[in-house]
Amino acid sequence: MKFLVLCALFGAVFAHTWMSCPWSFDVDPGRPADTVGPCENEKVWHGVKYPNEYKAGDRMKVGWTSNNHAGGWVRIALAPYGQHKTHKAFDDNVMKITCYGHDQRPGQTVYGDCKHPCNARAGCEYQAYEEDNARFDTTVKIPHNLADGDYVLQIKSAMSSHPHFYYSCARVKVTGGNPNMKCPQSKLIVVPGCLKGTAVELKKYTENSKPAQFCYREDGPGYIDADMYRVPKNVQCDPRITCAVSIDGKGCKGQHKMADITNDWKPEQICGEVKPAPAPTCDDGVKNQGEERIDCGGPCPACPVTMPPTTPADRVYSKFEFKKIAYASEGYINGNAIVHVRHAVKKWRMTLFFDRKVEISQHWGGKLVSVNEFKTVYVFENKSWNGRVPAGGKVNVGFEGKFPTGAVDTPNLMGKDFVEP
Repeated sequence: MKFLVLCALFGAVFAHTWMSCPWSFDVDPGRPADTVGPCENEKVWHGVKYPNEYKAGDRMKVGWTSNNHAGGWVRIALAPYGQHKTHKAFDDNVMKITCYGHDQRPGQTVYGDCKHPCNARAGCEYQAYEEDNARFDTTVKIPHNLADGDYVLQIKSAMSSHPHFYYSCARVKVTGGNPNMKCPQSKLIVVPGCLKGTAVELKKYTENSKPAQFCYREDGPGYIDADMYRVPKNVQCDPRITCAVSIDGKGCKGQHKMADITNDWKPEQICGEVKPAPAPTCDDGVKNQGEERIDCGGPCPACPVTMPPTTPADRVYSKFEFKKIAYASEGYINGNAIVHVRHAVKKWRMTLFFDRKVEISQHWGGKLVSVNEFKTVYVFENKSWNGRVPAGGKVNVGFEGKFPTGAVDTPNLMGKDFVEP
């Protein structure tokens, strides 16, 4: 099926990407994201064990929800609890920079976006090799020279085409360290090659960022990922959270183990025994040993030249416009989605993904077939009379509705999709 996903810019405060492993300050699956930082407001929800507890030397899975976006980097930093309310505390204690992630399967990442969960790694799985860094998670090692107490882990990222950073934090309790150890680290932060975001350059992640003086070995500085193959303590955590944030909710539910997440507030998988990862091979379905693509190129057999391109040339439409009239003080919105059809279609499906709750009261030009639980994703299909659209024709779906007041801006369309099912 041909598809294209394009994402509009998030509003100044309301958006969707945050730390989901370990559990963040706010585990509400319908929460907004934070563009001010250094952390979102601290909350305790639905019996989630809080804070997350680790011992010095443990490995910890750190993951974030893709929310249909791809490309860019994630900076990970750790600061003592109580010092976490300033950006400088995290700037001075950077652990690593890694890739935000993207769907590596052919044709699944288009113009900086993908359909959540975007082939993100499930619970009971983890990044065991440094090169396997495109699946919306990583692991870090709890330093050996931390005093017993509470710390705050922060992620900072500007993914896809978003022009500003998003911040999210988790409270972590650490025991068993030796604060008398001194471990001067290199002044350079190693940054992997990643699919780039289109708005924020890498230098924006690294400026003002200083490597933390952490000991990753019991007897000295060490390297944070020297033992990445080890199973992280929170391996059961599933950073993908829920299909309610996907622009393709139905397709999302069919993805690997998504149906096994039974609590969106505490997304986990039942693991049993998780053994350390085996050595990488050329048929493991992962780009993890210097391959050009998944299981081909580099040390593996050459990649076929006929592999489909990342951006399909035969997409259904050439342009997708969204126009709105909205008033923040009144909570009123009137919107029109206009699709310029590139190839003739016999039927169509349109998805609109808003960055916050919108309650549509009236609509025209299409049949409303589904709404997600947060009232952020609406799916329309053609009516009996307007399914056939010639090449060069247009599809126009309009609506009227309300949204919660109190914000300084109005809802944005952060994702949109148009396909011939």
